[in-house]
Amino acid sequence: MKTLIICASIHHGNTLKIAKVIAEVIGAEIVRTWEVELDQVAAYDLVGFGSGVYYGALHKSLCKFVEKLPQVHGNKVFIFSTSGISKIPLIHDYHRSIKKALKKRGYEVIGEFTCRGYNTHGPFKWFGGINKGRPNERDLEHARSFAEEILEKLEELRRSRF
Repeated sequence: MKTLIICASIHHGNTLKIAKVIAEVIGAEIVRTWEVELDQVAAYDLVGFGSGVYYGALHKSLCKFVEKLPQVHGNKVFIFSTSGISKIPLIHDYHRSIKKALKKRGYEVIGEFTCRGYNTHGPFKWFGGINKGRPNERDLEHARSFAEEILEKLEELRRSRF
């Protein structure tokens, strides 16, 4: 299975740590948004999109990249992120805009993952940051489990087609 992870990990490498764990489990190549051409994405069987969360949204480079993707039909993707503030359902849906853009372009989102990350951005810099040491081993184990679930979902989808 040809798998790609497109990652926007800017300040502390939190999202890249998660991307590496997922890539190890599913056998993916990791690239930054500026290292891959839009038309290359459709050639992959599975694509992951990962980013840190900045002021409640995924990094603008990843959002702009997704908004320019060409139309496909049912290509499988997953989304993951790291954030200084924990996700509160109905208030913080960090993936909403990218998920909407992917679906509009014909991609099927088969999984989402988020965890805390060390953050010294904005007002947190005045306090020395929050979530020091995150993502930690527990977060990485959760990311590993998420990747295994993605593989299971793909296998279920493959079996249901035949």
